[in-house]
Formats: sequence, C-alpha cells, structure tokens
Amino acid sequence: MILVVTSVLIFAAVALGAWAMYVDATTARNPVTVRLRELRALRTGGTSYGDRPPLPLKLIAQLGGFLPSQDGRNALRTGLVRAGFRRPEAIGLFLGSKVVLAAALPLAWIAIGYLTARPLGNVLGFALVLAVLGFYLPTIFIGMRQNRRHEAVLTALPDALDLMVICVEAGLGVAAALQRVAVEMRLASPELAAELALVNQEMQTGMSRTDALRNLAERTGVDEIYSLVAMLIQTDRLGTSVAQALRTHADSMRTRRRQRGEQLARKASVKLAFPLVLLIFPALMLVLLGPAVVQLLQALAASG
Repeated sequence: MILVVTSVLIFAAVALGAWAMYVDATTARNPVTVRLRELRALRTGGTSYGDRPPLPLKLIAQLGGFLPSQDGRNALRTGLVRAGFRRPEAIGLFLGSKVVLAAALPLAWIAIGYLTARPLGNVLGFALVLAVLGFYLPTIFIGMRQNRRHEAVLTALPDALDLMVICVEAGLGVAAALQRVAVEMRLASPELAAELALVNQEMQTGMSRTDALRNLAERTGVDEIYSLVAMLIQTDRLGTSVAQALRTHADSMRTRRRQRGEQLARKASVKLAFPLVLLIFPALMLVLLGPAVVQLLQALAASG
C-alpha cells in the first residue's frame, strides 16, 4: 500500500513538473510575454510568472494556507521581501513548501526502506528526522537568500553613493539621481538596482520621499541603508546641501567597507586553525612518524 501511494505521489509530482515546464516553454517564445516579464520583474524585483502563477505553485500556495506563521504574517512577509520574494503568493508558497517537504521526504525514505527491507524502527526514526529537516529547509533557504542579498547590497552601496553624488552635483534631483543610479548599477548589483528603481517608482506614484526611503530601509534590512535614509530625511527637513551630505556619507561608507575587508582578512588565520589542526596535522604526523613506528615495531618483534 505504501509503495502504491509513493508511486502515485511521484507520478503526480513529475506530471506537474512537466506541465509547468511545458507552460514556461510555450510562453517564453512570445516576445510580448517576455517584455511584460522584464517590466514586471523590474517593478517587483523578483521572479515573475505572469498574471496567473502556474498550477503547481498555486496548489502549493493553497496548501500552505493551512499552516499559520509563528511570528505573524507581517514578520514573515518582511523576511520574504528581504530575501527577494515580493509576489502576493510568496507566503503561501513558502508555508506550502514546508508542508510538502515535511511530508515528501519521510514518505520517500519509507518507500526506500520498504523496498530494501530495512528494520521498521530505523526507518520510522530516520523518517521523523527527515520530516523535521524538510520542515525547516525552506527557512534555511530563505535565511541564506537574505544573507546573500544583504552582502550584495552592502558591497555595492559605496559605489552607488559615489554615482549618486556625481548625479546630484550635476544638477539632478534626488528622484532622478536614484533612477540614474538604478540604471547604471543594474549589471554591477541587480539587487540594489531593483531596490532603487522601486523607490523611484513609489515616489512617481505619489508616495512621499520619506515613506519611500523608509520602505527601502525596511525591505533591505541593511544598517548602512538605515543610516543613509535617516541622513536623507534629515537633510530634506533641514534644507541643507544633499550633495555635501551624500559625499560625507559616501566617504564613511568607503571607510567601513575597507574596515570590513581588513576584519575578514584578520579572521582568516583563526578560521584556518581548525582545518590545520584537525585535517592537515594528523596526516602530516602520520607521514613523518609512520615509518619510525613501523621500524620500532619490527625491532621489538625481532628482539622478542
């Protein structure tokens, strides 16, 4: 019975995957669809699936609706946005993937154990471990995406500030400077370019500059952007020179980036100590002392 259920689940998964690939392949050839995807991806900063998501994603999103969020829906939405997922169905897809993996991994292991005639106790114990692992795998993936985007934005921010200083000193306003920097940084840092473009689009739709900048800091979660947003808001309120404030902030950001590089370089020796002690030194001692130990054992055996 378990083998039949597992076979049905595997067949359904393969069929849904093949259907999704077919839909993606047929719509990818349409130039209008491709252009709409590019514009929508620029607006949302994430992967675009058109106005209607594929059926497998919709099913997983609906399945995820049965699992509530422990930290609240707003906190979960903030975490997904900081990882680069802004689609409306991102929360349902995330929670649904947790449910699917928590059920699929144990079922697959039980099927393997049934086919290989493993002991039932070992199979059920490891299946429980796989269920817990499958439940937390999406969370680990989202955390890794957040860290990667955080590092990408933090690395490209000083260069973006330098470009923004040049644009403001050339006579552009803050909104036009953000738009120009977003275009110029699209190849160097797509993450930061998408965030800056979204800020400009929010201001064009009628949102105040203060709210748009605060949304930028909330979406990225980078401390340096929080300080940049606070500086821009304070400069706007006091009426001081934006170019001078940006230049000073860019100098401090460049100094912080150099200090982070020096900090990572100093940590490298400490991180290398563990593989040296655990991996290299034992092998080296075996190579150096191995022949001497063999000769000593042969001498003791001959004398005995």
